[in-house]
Amino acid sequence: MVFVSTGRKPPAELPEPPWSSKRSKPDARTPLSREAITDAALKIVDAEGLDELSMRRLAEELNSAVSALYAHVSSKAELLQLLIDRVAGEVQVPAPDPDGWEDQLKQVARAMRASLAAHRDLAAASLGNIPTGHNSIAVLDKLLALLLAAGLPRQIAAYAAGLIPLYVSASTYEASLFDQRVQREPTYFVELDHYLRSFPRGRFPAVAEVVDELTEHEVSRNARFEFGLDMLVRGLASYAKPRAIAKPERPGLGAKRPSPPSLRQRPPSRPAGRR
Repeated sequence: MVFVSTGRKPPAELPEPPWSSKRSKPDARTPLSREAITDAALKIVDAEGLDELSMRRLAEELNSAVSALYAHVSSKAELLQLLIDRVAGEVQVPAPDPDGWEDQLKQVARAMRASLAAHRDLAAASLGNIPTGHNSIAVLDKLLALLLAAGLPRQIAAYAAGLIPLYVSASTYEASLFDQRVQREPTYFVELDHYLRSFPRGRFPAVAEVVDELTEHEVSRNARFEFGLDMLVRGLASYAKPRAIAKPERPGLGAKRPSPPSLRQRPPSRPAGRR
């Protein structure tokens, strides 16, 4: 077969046939690193929830092989640690102020809650795990410094440094579960409200008395969190040692008065009649 040039421009390059070893497109895979893996994992959690996060799903997101992920992250457990540590890096702990430690502690708890709540049900990953990442340890160290500066005994400070994050994580995770349930059952709280109001007053008088307060679900979510936080902080305050306040010296009273001479130092009195 003879091909004769027509003088026209060559046609656009044809795509490679399926059996060709030459790639028609450059490799679109994301370069793997811990940072890239953590970014992709957080993206999945934000969009689909923690239950949908798996090493296989993560490999799909990164257009990578599952085996390649294990060169950077040993397991899903370590991946969850990386996610919690990423969120911990968003929490700012102020320098200790012994006079304002209660407000500071509440401020830190609110910051923890906001960081976790921004990522759906990620708070579940912090339950049953002790964070050991750099950011997490930095927050722990600063939180302990705040508690110790408040005058709390070391053991109480250690308990509190675990209890405050536990309260934040548990309440934030529960809120995310309620959000998921309302998505599945939009009338859940409405039906619960009607059910509680149907109780016989004579049999459940206390429930009937506070039924309005019990059924303020969405309105009181923040109020309940703040109430629990206030209870915790007030309880910790009962363990704080009162700080000694130095009294200013009054002018003219700072110098030490000389003590009166002892009897041995006094000159002997002369006998009467002698000169």
